[in-house]
Amino acid sequence: MNLIKRKLPAVLISLLILAMTVMTGTPLSVSAATIIDNGDYVFRVLEDGKTAEILQYNGKSLYVSMPSTVDKYKVTQIGSTAFMYNSTMKELEIPGSVERIGPNAFASCSALRKVEIDGNVEDVGECAFFSCPALETVNIHEGVMNFGESAFSGCTSLKSITFPNSTLTIGKYALFNCSSLETINIPPTIRELGGYALEGTKWMKNQKGDFVIAANGILIRYNGKEKSRSLPDTVKKIGDYAFAGNSEIDTILLPRTVTEIGKSAFEKCTSLTSVTLPDGVISIGDNAFSGCSSLNNVILPSKIKELKSGVFSRCVALTTITVPSSVETIEEYAFRGCSKLKSVKLQNGIKLIEAFAFDECTSLGRIVFPESLTELQTAVFSGNINLTRAEFNGDTELPVLAFVDCNNLTEVVFYKNPTKLNEYAFQNASNIIFYSNESAAVQDYARKLNAESENIKNLPPYVDKGIIEEVSEESEEKGFSAAYTFIVIAIVVIDVGVIVLFSLYLLVFGNRKKKRHKSHAAPKGQPGTPETGSKAPAPTTDAKHRKAPEKETRGSGNRTKGGPGHDTKVKTPDNRPKNPSGASRDKSRVRQEESDKRGR
Repeated sequence: MNLIKRKLPAVLISLLILAMTVMTGTPLSVSAATIIDNGDYVFRVLEDGKTAEILQYNGKSLYVSMPSTVDKYKVTQIGSTAFMYNSTMKELEIPGSVERIGPNAFASCSALRKVEIDGNVEDVGECAFFSCPALETVNIHEGVMNFGESAFSGCTSLKSITFPNSTLTIGKYALFNCSSLETINIPPTIRELGGYALEGTKWMKNQKGDFVIAANGILIRYNGKEKSRSLPDTVKKIGDYAFAGNSEIDTILLPRTVTEIGKSAFEKCTSLTSVTLPDGVISIGDNAFSGCSSLNNVILPSKIKELKSGVFSRCVALTTITVPSSVETIEEYAFRGCSKLKSVKLQNGIKLIEAFAFDECTSLGRIVFPESLTELQTAVFSGNINLTRAEFNGDTELPVLAFVDCNNLTEVVFYKNPTKLNEYAFQNASNIIFYSNESAAVQDYARKLNAESENIKNLPPYVDKGIIEEVSEESEEKGFSAAYTFIVIAIVVIDVGVIVLFSLYLLVFGNRKKKRHKSHAAPKGQPGTPETGSKAPAPTTDAKHRKAPEKETRGSGNRTKGGPGHDTKVKTPDNRPKNPSGASRDKSRVRQEESDKRGR
C-alpha cells in the first residue's frame, strides 16, 4: 500500500502525458516534475533542477526535524498544506536550508506546541501556522523578513513572541485572536504592520489610552470619542484601519512626524470634513479615505508619487482636488463615485491615470490633461454625464471606452498632434466637435466617427453649463417642497374660513331667532292671553255638555275658542302688524269649524 502511495504521483503524470499524446496524435514534449517519495516525505524537484520542495508529510513522529536535502537536491521550500491537519507532531524544527514556508503549511496542527524557525527563512506564508491551538512557543531566528496574512492567527495558547530585527513586514491579521498573547516584541525597523495584526490579543486589551502605538511610532488603533483630535508627535505612521469606521471624529490634525498613512486608515469616517496632510507624507494607502462622505476639503502633500487605488472613492462631498506635480500615477478607482467633484487640477508630471479612476464623477464639467500625461486606461472617465469639454496638451493614448457614456461631451481639444486614438474611446458621445491645429490625424478620426472637426481658433470660451442631473433633482425637490407648502397653507386657510363662516352663521341665526321670539311674544295683560298662573277650565263629565277644547292660534299671540255658536273671527289690534301666516291658519280653522257645524 505504501508503495502505491509513493508511486501514485509519477503514475498519474505518465497517464496524463499518454492521454494527451493519444488525443492530439503527436508526441507531447513535457518536462515532467520529478517526484521523490521516501516514506515520511513526498518531495518535488523544482525547475532549477537543484532544489526541492516538500509536498506532503506522511509521518507520525512527535518530534519532527525536517531534512535539509533529499538525494542530491537541497530542500528550500515547504509547500502549501504540506503538514496541514497533522495531529501527532508536538515539536518542529525547520532547517537552515529552507527559504520559504508556503501558505497553510502547518495550519490546524492540533498537537503542535513548539516551533523553531531558522534565520535563512525569508518568507512565512499566509496562514502558515493558522489555528494551532496548542502552540505555546515560537523561536524565530535573525534573518526572517516577512510574515504573511494570518500567519499565527488563532494560536490561542501562544503567550509571547519576538520578531527579529530583520523583520520587514507583518501581515494583516498576523496574530489575530491569539487571546493569551501578552508580550509582543516588534523591532523599530519594521516597514509594514498590517491591519488588525494584533487585534484580539491580551496585549491589545491591556492598552488603555486613546492612542494605541506599536513598534516605532505606528498608530494601530484610536480608542477616543472626541470629535476633534491632534495626534501626538510620537506617531510616524497611521496604521491600516486605525480610524476605520469612526463616525464621531470630524477634524484631525496630523503632526509633521507622520510620513505614511496606511490602507483604509480613515475609511468610512463619515463625519470627517477636512484633512491637511503634512508635506512629509510620502505614501497614502489603498482606500485610505474611501467612503468619507462628509469630506469636502483635501490638501495633498507635495512629495507623494502615487494616489493609490480607491484612496478617495465615494467621497461624495468633495468638490475640488489639486494633484501636485510629484504624482506620476493615479491608480484605479482613486476618485470613483465622487459625485460632487467639479474641479480636478492635474499638474504637469502626471503620466498615467488607471481604469475607472474618475468613474461616476457626475459633476465634473471640464478636464485639462497636461503635456506629461502619456496614457489613459479603459473607462477612466466613464459615466461622467456632465462632462462637456476635454483638453489634451500632449500626445496622450486614448484607449477603448475611455470616455464611455459621457453623453454631454461636445468639445474635445487637441493642442498637439495625437497618435494613439481608439475609435471607441468616446462611445455613446454622439455630438462631439474635435478641435485641433488642422491635424490630419484628428480630421481622419472625426470622419471615422461621423463627427465634426474644427480649427482650434474657433474654440469657444468654456462655459460651465451647471449640473444637469443634480439641478434637475434639486428642482424636483424644491417643486415638491413648494407644492407641499402650498397644500398645507391651503388646508389651514380653508379650516380657518370654515370656522369663521360657521361662527358668523351661528351669530346671525341666533340674532334672528331672538328678534323673531320678541316679535311673536304678546305683552302682559293682552286680551285673549291668559295671565301667568291662570288655570284651564275644568272638563265636564257629561259628554253632551262637554265643550270643545280650546285651540291656540300661533303667530298672532291670541287665543280663540272654537265650537258651535262661537264667533271664530280673529281680530288683530291696530297697533300691531298683521301676521299673514297666522291669518291663513285662522281662516283654515274657521272653515274647519263651519264644516263641523254643518255636519252636526
